[in-house]
Amino acid sequence: MLPISRTSAPQHSTPALRYISRDEMNLAEFPLTVLSTRVNSKLKTLEFSDTIRDKNGKPIQRKWIITAADKFGLPTSSDDEVLLGLLKLTVDNGLEDRKVYFTRYELLKALRWSTEGRSYSRLSNALDRLSGVRIKATNAFYDNEAKAHSTRNFGIIDAYEINNGRDANVKPSFFIWSEVLFKSFQAGFIKKLDLDFFLTLQSAVSKRLYRYLDKHFWYKSRVKINLFTLAHEKIGVSRNYRYPSSLKQQLDPAIDELQESGFLSHCEYIGKGKDTEIIFYAARGKPRVVDGSDMPSPRENHERKVQQSEGRGLAGALYSLLLDRRIADPQAKRLVSGRTKEELTRMQAIIEHYDELVSAQSHLINRNPVGFLYRAVQHPERYVLPGESRQTSMFSSGVEPTHNDAFEARRAKRALQKLQAEQEEEDLESHYLTERKRMLQQLRRDAEPEVIQGIEQDVELALAKLKTLISPDNFAKAVTHGVDEKLAKLFAVPDFDEWMAQRSTSRKGKREVTPFSR
Repeated sequence: MLPISRTSAPQHSTPALRYISRDEMNLAEFPLTVLSTRVNSKLKTLEFSDTIRDKNGKPIQRKWIITAADKFGLPTSSDDEVLLGLLKLTVDNGLEDRKVYFTRYELLKALRWSTEGRSYSRLSNALDRLSGVRIKATNAFYDNEAKAHSTRNFGIIDAYEINNGRDANVKPSFFIWSEVLFKSFQAGFIKKLDLDFFLTLQSAVSKRLYRYLDKHFWYKSRVKINLFTLAHEKIGVSRNYRYPSSLKQQLDPAIDELQESGFLSHCEYIGKGKDTEIIFYAARGKPRVVDGSDMPSPRENHERKVQQSEGRGLAGALYSLLLDRRIADPQAKRLVSGRTKEELTRMQAIIEHYDELVSAQSHLINRNPVGFLYRAVQHPERYVLPGESRQTSMFSSGVEPTHNDAFEARRAKRALQKLQAEQEEEDLESHYLTERKRMLQQLRRDAEPEVIQGIEQDVELALAKLKTLISPDNFAKAVTHGVDEKLAKLFAVPDFDEWMAQRSTSRKGKREVTPFSR
C-alpha cells in the first residue's frame, strides 16, 4: 500500500457534509457507556480516572464517575451512536438552542438504522438512558471559557418528548441538552467528527478508540499512552484483564480495523509489564488543527489507498509471503500497511535474503526464524543486506554514505547484536509464560478438588456483574483466568522478574534447575 497523499483534498460536496457531525471533547476523553449493547440491570455505576499535569507540572488526578437511573440503567454502546446523532441534529440547527426539534425518522436515517418498529423502541430506550445518567467529573471537566479543568456534576439530556411525526396536527419531537454540555458546545469545546466513518466501524472498542484518538489527533499526529490507562480508563475494557497480553488481545482487532480503514498509519508497543506503552500514528501525518478543513476524511484516505493499485498489489503479495513464513495475520497486516513503494521493495529483498538464510540453515536465524524475519522487515531501512557495506541502510533519505567499510561492518554487527538481544528477551518471556502455564496446570492437578471448587466459586461470585455483559465462553475464560491468578498467589508462583532472578542464580551455580521447581 502506497502512502496516502498529503496534498490538499478537494472541498467536500454538500452531500458529504450531511454526515459530518461534532463531538464534545470531554465526552471523547472518558467513556460514557459500557462496551456492549446489553448491561446488567444491577450495575449502576462506572468509574474511570487518570493523572495529568497542570501548567506548573503538578500532578492532578481526574475522576469520571457515571451513575444511572434505577429504572433505565447505564448507557450501552449503541447509545454513543444516538448521542452523536443528537449532536448532528444540533449542528444542523446551527447550535442555536438547547432545545432541538426533530423527527425520529430523520434521526434513524442519520444513524443508518432501519426505520422498523423495533428501531423506534431502541431509540426511545436510548433517550431514557441518556436522560437518566449523571456524571461526576472531579477535576475532569475542561471549561473552555476559563481554560481550566473543573469539578462538575451534570447530565446529558435534561428532557425529551416524542410525538408521532406522521400527524400534521401534532407538534414535533424535541430534546433539551443539559445546560453544562450546551455551554461547552457554545464555548467551542467541540470538534468535527466523521459520523459516516464512525458508523461503519464494526466494534464498540473501535468506535471508542476512534473518538479518543480523533480528539488527540486534532492537536498532534502521534499519541503515546500507557496501555493500562488506555484500555481501562479511556476505552472501558474490563479491569479483569490485568496483563499486557490480554489487553492487546482486546485492542488489536480495533487497531487493525482503524489501520485498514485509513485512520491510523501504524502503532507500536514499547516497554513491558505495567510500564507497557502504546504509540499511535495518524495516517494524516500531521495534526488536524493545522488545516483540518482541507484534510481528507478517513474514508477518503481509504479510497485513495485503494486507488494506488501498484502499491496495493506489492503490499498484498508481501502480506501473503509473510503469512507463508508464519508471521501472524495481524502482524503481517501492520508490517505492510502504510509503506512506501521503496520500503515495500526493500522488504521484498529482505524476505528473499531470509529465504536464502533458511535454505543455508544459517546460525543467524536458527534460534527464532520468525522473530528474526519480523524484526528485519519491521524497520527495513535499518537492515543491512549483503553487498551494502558502503551503502547505509538509510536508503530513503538520499544521504550518500561517507563511512568506510570497517565502520559499516561494526555498525552492522552492533545492529545484529541488538536484534539478537531483543529476540532473546522475547524468547525468555515466551519461555516464562510456557513454564508458568505448566506450573498452574500442575497445581490444578495436585490441589484438592474442594480447594479448586472453592476458588472457582469465589471467582464466579466476584465476576457476577460481568456474567450478563459477555458471552458464556468469554465468562468461562475469565473465571479460568481468575482461578489461575488466585492459585499463582496462593502458591507463590514467581512473576517474570523473580523468575529471571532465580534463573540467573541457577546459571551462576551451574545448575540447570527451572525457577518454577518446587
